[in-house]
Amino acid sequence: MIVFIAFLILRTVDSCTPTFSTPLIPPPAAQPINLLSNPQLPPIAFQVDEPIPQSRDYSDEPVDIQRDSIIPLHTEKLKQRFSLFDMFRPLALPATTPPILITEKLTDTVSLNITFSPPVHWTFCIPSCGVNDQAVDADDAYEKAKDDVLEAVQSSCSNAGVKCKMESVELQYYPESVLIEDFGPYFDLSGNRYKISGKTVPYKINNLNPGIIKNFVLPMKINFKLTSPVPEATTKNLKQKVIDYLAARKFLHISSESS
Repeated sequence: MIVFIAFLILRTVDSCTPTFSTPLIPPPAAQPINLLSNPQLPPIAFQVDEPIPQSRDYSDEPVDIQRDSIIPLHTEKLKQRFSLFDMFRPLALPATTPPILITEKLTDTVSLNITFSPPVHWTFCIPSCGVNDQAVDADDAYEKAKDDVLEAVQSSCSNAGVKCKMESVELQYYPESVLIEDFGPYFDLSGNRYKISGKTVPYKINNLNPGIIKNFVLPMKINFKLTSPVPEATTKNLKQKVIDYLAARKFLHISSESS
């Protein structure tokens, strides 16, 4: 009983003893914002120099929108912003200048100067030593050459669509006496003997150096007129057709040609 009374007295004493704890310190008052001492802080108020536009402000302003333009902001002018189409613009065309007319020279005369190895039938051999298709004499060889040239000119003019005066065709060609080796192991009075290749006489051998074979070529000139002048390019094409015809059909070996 005594123990119980003592326990109650101790509990009563503990409940009446004040408890000592750390006092609460209030937070410091917030300092006012000073713009001069704190320049990094943004201004409290947002200022607008111009009134914010409304949609009604643009109701009467048409804007021409092209393929490579975009709608600008209200503070921008049209085409101040970058567009992807700017990267692929076509090159600017230069200012239009008057065309320069090049007048090509016209001519109604065709001239060919040819160096060639003659076909067998354009040659002859005297005295009486001709073989194969050789002509009888120089006049006969020339007539055969003239007939072939007339044929070449007529065919070439027809293919080129050009009208030529056939009566104006002139041929300057001087046949030579040619002793072909098929006649025998002889040399002519000049000491030459000639070798044929197909139907052409392209080589000759001299008795002083029988082991050396040289080229045999002759000169020839052809002139003729056209019914009307044509550009020089047309006459150049026409001359080439004449040469091709003589080489392919009449067995001339052309070495060179000049106007």
